[in-house]
Amino acid sequence: MTINAWLNLYKPKGYSSSYCLNLLKKKFKLKKIGHVGTLDPMAEGVLPVAINEATKTVSFLNRSKKTYFFEVLWGEQTDTLDSEGRIINSNEIIPLKDKILKKINKKFIGEIVQDPPIYSAKKINGKRSYELAREGIQPKLKKINKKIYKFKVLNHNIDLKKTSFMVICESGTYIRSLANDLALSLNAYCHCIKIVRLRDGIFGKKNSYPLKSLINKEKIENFEKYLLDIKSVLYHIPTIEINDKKFKLIKNGMKVSMLEEVGSKEHKEILADYHQNVVALGSMKDGVFYPKRILNIND
Repeated sequence: MTINAWLNLYKPKGYSSSYCLNLLKKKFKLKKIGHVGTLDPMAEGVLPVAINEATKTVSFLNRSKKTYFFEVLWGEQTDTLDSEGRIINSNEIIPLKDKILKKINKKFIGEIVQDPPIYSAKKINGKRSYELAREGIQPKLKKINKKIYKFKVLNHNIDLKKTSFMVICESGTYIRSLANDLALSLNAYCHCIKIVRLRDGIFGKKNSYPLKSLINKEKIENFEKYLLDIKSVLYHIPTIEINDKKFKLIKNGMKVSMLEEVGSKEHKEILADYHQNVVALGSMKDGVFYPKRILNIND
C-alpha cells in the first residue's frame, strides 16, 4: 500500500532541508517527497514533509502562519545575516530593551517590506541566490511584502550582547532580514545566532519527530505511525463528499455538478472526499466542482 500523508519533522541544525528529505526518502523508500517552508542549514525546527500524493497539496498549506524563536548577537553584521557568514560591518551599539520594544511596535507589527537575504534559496533564472552570492555575484532580489502578527522580546542581555525574540509571521518571512532591519532601524548591527521554527500551521514542535531518531532507530514498517492523513492537515479547507460516479469523472479531470448535494455554493478552495480519502482539490462555483489537483489515491 502506498503511503500518502504528512510528517511533522524536526529538522536539526547543520543540514539543509533538501538533505533531510533525501535521507527520509532513501531510508523509507518513498517515491515522492516535498516540504513546506525551507529552513536554512543553520536553522532548526518544524519542517512539514509531504509524502507521495500529499506533495500535490503543498501549495494549499504554504500560506499558514509561522512561529519562530530567534536570538541575535549585537555589534556585528555578516554577509549571510547569520553566524555562518563573514563580518562586513560592526559598531559598539547595543540598543536598550525599551528602545527595541518601541521600534518593534512602531515599525515591525503589521505589514512590512523586506529585502530577501542574498544568501537564500530564492531562484533567479533557475539558479539559487546563495549559489550566485558564493560566486561573487550580487543577485538582485525583489522586495517582498509580509505581515508580522506578533513580535516579542523574550530576553535582553547587554553584557552578553544578546537578545532573543519570538515572532508570529506570514509564510515566506525572512527572519534573518527581520533581525537585520530591526538593528539598522536602531543604528546598530546584529546577526542571527539561533533560529528555531516552533510552529507552522498545525505542525508544532511538541508533536514533531527528530530526524536522527527516525533515521537511526525507526524501522520501515513502523513509519506510518508517525504520519498525519491529508484531510487532517487540510482541516481548514471545506470538504464535499462524492459518490462513485462523480469520483470517476473527477479522476478524469472533469468538472461535476454538486447542486443537489450542496446547492449553489462558492468556494475558492475545497476538497473532494471519497470514502474518507481526499481525492482532489479544487474550487466550487455555482454548485459546480472544478478539480485543480487530482490525487492518485487507490479506489
